[in-house]
Amino acid sequence: MQHSYALLASRLKAAIRASEYPVGERLPSVRALAVTHGVSVSTATRCYRQLEREGYAQARYKSGMYVADWKALHPARRSTPAAAAAAPAPTRLEFDQLASLQHRMTQLYALTAQPLPLALHLASAAPQWYPCDALARIAQRQLRQDPLALGAYPSGTGLPAFKAELIAHLATCGIDAEPEDVLITNGATEAMQIALRSVAKPGDTIAVESPVYFGLLQTIENLGLRALEVPCVPGQGMSLEALEYALEHHGGVRAVVAMPSFQNPLGDCMPEAAKQRLLKIVRRHDLTLIEDDVFGDLGHKTDRPPAVKAWDRDGRVIYCGSCSKSIAPAFRLGWVLGGQRHRQLESLKISSSLAAPLLEQQVLADYMKSGKLPAHLRKLRARLASVVPLARDCVRQHFPAGTRVRGPDGGWWLWLELPDQTDTLTLLRTAVQHGIAYTPGTLFSASGKFGHCLRLNIARPWSTAMADGLRALGAAAANTQKSRPARAIPAFS
Repeated sequence: MQHSYALLASRLKAAIRASEYPVGERLPSVRALAVTHGVSVSTATRCYRQLEREGYAQARYKSGMYVADWKALHPARRSTPAAAAAAPAPTRLEFDQLASLQHRMTQLYALTAQPLPLALHLASAAPQWYPCDALARIAQRQLRQDPLALGAYPSGTGLPAFKAELIAHLATCGIDAEPEDVLITNGATEAMQIALRSVAKPGDTIAVESPVYFGLLQTIENLGLRALEVPCVPGQGMSLEALEYALEHHGGVRAVVAMPSFQNPLGDCMPEAAKQRLLKIVRRHDLTLIEDDVFGDLGHKTDRPPAVKAWDRDGRVIYCGSCSKSIAPAFRLGWVLGGQRHRQLESLKISSSLAAPLLEQQVLADYMKSGKLPAHLRKLRARLASVVPLARDCVRQHFPAGTRVRGPDGGWWLWLELPDQTDTLTLLRTAVQHGIAYTPGTLFSASGKFGHCLRLNIARPWSTAMADGLRALGAAAANTQKSRPARAIPAFS
């Protein structure tokens, strides 16, 4: 015997397939559906969940239930039973939880687990753009020469050979450091976490850029801190005028976190004069500046802009970096130069994860010592610079009128500001059905801003598939702006 919710779902599916309810049309609320058909709210809710699972309906955040683009989804499902059984089930993605600070990272990882031809939400370039073969050869040679190294427990603040090569590389952005100034971490994420723990306690406030990388917002939230969002100026990075005003009128700020070189998600690079002024501001207010420089190597026009840390003479800047964007995403190696707080950071690092992986440090040390890194970075910058105008032109041609494209001066993001009525969190549902993913703008704020914006990762070879994907995404964005009057659903009996 078929349950009531399944019978109601079958009736609605038939109506949707008969085009009585066009794609994008709003369906009645759960309560209205229950009243119309004389069923319980629970039955109506289960009906809509069934339609969602089968791709006929989609819930839009704080808006209701709408007819999904089922025609695009269902042809892809016509595979043999054997093939369907062999395919692993993707991690369930809860779209509505993307808006939650606590769940943003986990849901983005769930999005990564989906079978998507164009995963434009990821935070790395195409794998073939990294020196994977060279790194693999070095790793194989090291393991052949010393296989017992895998049985040695890593300790200390970092492999001396890696620190030496890293210090030479940091000199290219003006940083003068000694080995005892450098602490190797498990990626820039750990560097940022221990930096925040060293300067603030629960209840304190941290000034951040707006829009800002969502991972930083979640870290701040998890540490019991509060984020004070300071707007960015196009092409300039964090507004220093707004920062000064905020510091003068808001008590409890303990540190400023900024990404002065090629900010995520805007891709802007702060001019050198502004970087020096930023340092003067934090010094005048007796604050710490936590500088995130993970994209510093990826400028499109310059080899390497100077870091704010280059002008730091009193150890007020905590400098965080990583190899994850520029050399080897899988290695998860980062570093932090803590200045005045360096000894405290070492203690926090040990209590957090003891030490960073040793083999990866050895591989990177050998690779950097070989002299191949500058040529790799030049090639990576050139590839990024070449794809940006193609992607920008494609967006301008196919996205709704009024769409503005920001960035980048470096890195690989396009920041799109769509017409105000566009909800890019809702649009993501349709995009995923078409095999495309991006990061909705609302994730880059703790206060619900940027709901009409989105971030695209374009760091991949330009192709027909890429152009077609952006064209389809632009068409879907235009379609979400169309509204139709609600229709009555046939009575269920």
